[in-house]
Order: sequence, then C-alpha cells, then structure tokens
Amino acid sequence: MLNYPEKVVKIARIMQNHGYRAYAVGGCVRDSIMGRCPSDWDMTTNASPEKMIEIFDSEGVRTIPTGLKHGTVTVLLDGETFELTTFRIDGSYTDSRHPDAVTFTDKLADDLCRRDFTVNAMAADPLADGENDEITDLFGGREDINSKVIRAVGEPERRFCEDALRILRAVRFAATLGFEIEEKTKEAAKKCRNGLSAVSVERKKVEIEKILVSSGADRGVELLFELGLEEYIHPDLVISERKLSTLPCRFEVRMAALFGKTDTPDLSSLKLSRVESVKIKTLCNKEQFCDEISEKNARRLLAKYGDVCEDAVTLYGSTELLKLVESERAKSPCLSVSELKVSGGELKDAGIEPRKIGKIMEYLLACVIDEPELNDRERLIELAFSQVEG
Repeated sequence: MLNYPEKVVKIARIMQNHGYRAYAVGGCVRDSIMGRCPSDWDMTTNASPEKMIEIFDSEGVRTIPTGLKHGTVTVLLDGETFELTTFRIDGSYTDSRHPDAVTFTDKLADDLCRRDFTVNAMAADPLADGENDEITDLFGGREDINSKVIRAVGEPERRFCEDALRILRAVRFAATLGFEIEEKTKEAAKKCRNGLSAVSVERKKVEIEKILVSSGADRGVELLFELGLEEYIHPDLVISERKLSTLPCRFEVRMAALFGKTDTPDLSSLKLSRVESVKIKTLCNKEQFCDEISEKNARRLLAKYGDVCEDAVTLYGSTELLKLVESERAKSPCLSVSELKVSGGELKDAGIEPRKIGKIMEYLLACVIDEPELNDRERLIELAFSQVEG
C-alpha cells in the first residue's frame, strides 16, 4: 500500500460516499512507488466538475473552479490544495500546448492513455482494501520504474506533437530520476524538436531550471545536446568544462557555466527576472577575474562580483582562493563608495572641485580595498588632496 496523506484519503472517501471514485494520479504515484516524497497530490475522478463542486459544497468543503473547461477543480482542505480533474479524452492540439477541446468520460483508462510518459500514467486508489488492485498501470509504468526508463505513452511522435514541451520534460525526468530515455522515445524527440520553437520561453525556462538544479544536471545537459535541444533554449550554450555537480546548486551559477565561451551573453530572449539576468551576466564576465591567491585580490573580487563572488571563484578559481574570499567577507570589508568613512559632500566642503569628486571617490575605494586600514576620515581626505595635487 502507498502512503497517502489523510486529506487525499478524505477526498476519495467523500467522492465514494456520493457514488463516485477518485484516484491519485501521475507524479505522486510514481514518486510514492519509488519511495520519494511527492511534492503534491493530483487526483482524477469520474465526476464532472459541476458535480464535484456540488458534492464538496454539500460537505462544507471549499472549492475553486480553476479549470472547468478542462475538468479541473481545486479542493481546499485545512489550508492545503488538491487538484481534482474529471476523467477526460483530449482533442487535437493546434497550439501545441492545450487540447482544442476535451471530452469527459467515465473510464479511467481513457484518462490515463492521454498522459505523457508511462511512469506518469498510473492511478492509485486511496481506498483500496487489499481485495481490489490499488494501482492501475496500463502501460508498464512500474516496469519502466524498475528498469529506470522514460518511455512515451503510446506513439511518442504523437505525444510530442501534442505538446513539444514534453521533450524537455523527458530530459528533466531522466535527469531528476536518474533514468534513461527509451530509444524510440529519444528518436521521436529528435524528430519533433522543432516544435519547441512554438513553446513559450517561460514554460521552457521552468524545465531548464529544474534540470540544472537537479542531482543529474550533468546528464540532463548531455541529453539536451545529444537531442539537439540547446538551440531552442539559447544559441550560445555549450557543455560546461566544469561538471555542474561540482558547482553550487543554484540556477544562475549553473546557467552561467553553460555560457562558457561567451563573456557578455544576450539574455533578453530568455525572459529571466532582472535579478537572474544580473547574476548570470556578472558571473559570465571572466575578463575581470584574477586568480591571484591573496587577501587583497579576495577583496577586489568581492567588490567586483558582489553577492555572487563565491560562485565566480568556484567557476574560475581555486579552493584556496575561495577560502580567502569567504574569510575576507566574514570581516565585512569596505567594498563600495557608500561604505567609505568620508563622503563626497565632505570632500566638497574641504575644498575639492565637485567635478573631480567622482573619480577621487573611486580612487579612495580602490585604496581602501587594497589596504582596509586606510578607511579613516582624516587619512582619506589626505589621500584625496594628494590625488588632486598629483
């Protein structure tokens, strides 16, 4: 028996009490079979979305009609949400993402055969009592879990033509689960990969991020290039010379590693957040990196790379330099003009021409980064005037 959350059992019990069935379905069943903790529990039922709402209303349980067109109702139990979707048959996918129309059905088998991969096409009965089969597995999902294989349900080309994002999902599941993609499924992925051109950047980014921060990131990237998918993500991507598994498990640093030959990548096409873009561009700037092993260089790097300095050193430097950077950061050194013990206004009041103050402040910061003990008001003013006189 799988270990179901009490609320999943409660939902199934409510549906049964009203003459319907509800099953856990998809990734939660796969993960449970594998002994992993599911991140969420999706469910499927033979009740229509309108009937679901009626049933839960009668039980005093709140619902949200999140996707009535596609049969999905969100059930809220004590602050937790569970998606419950009517058994359905999908129509054609002219937009390569959503079915143009869906037909509700009372057959669980119809619902399972529309899913992407065999390991995701299993349903489990939370109310199974030992006499009835708990898991409905029509496509060999458990066998593929045991064999560590990602295999499309039915004809793989059809699955990928319906939604080309499934190609990236195949790579993601292979990377995160430590599986291999079955050969026929892999060949279909290569053949249908141009469909990724029609997939939104945002949807692709979600999959790429999950691949890069997984324990199987290196294998995931190998598969991306083996299947020729990198050009549908960014034209400047290359396989990193550093194993991603040796880098911090953060999207920005691992993404930067894939721009190995590009110091200033154009990230506009990726539609990243501003924070992500700034971090990746900063990390890609190898020209300003110096691998000298010294406290002075460690502080210079901290000033140049800011909060991604340790990531930059991991990418381009040595373990010894990384230790120095961490040690210097712990000392909270002065790394910006605003942290100097003298302000531009004070230099102006001391008689320095305003037009010269900007460059002088930058000079003072460079001096303090090299020699922290210089960060004293009187010494800085003295240094400022020596610069003017020089």
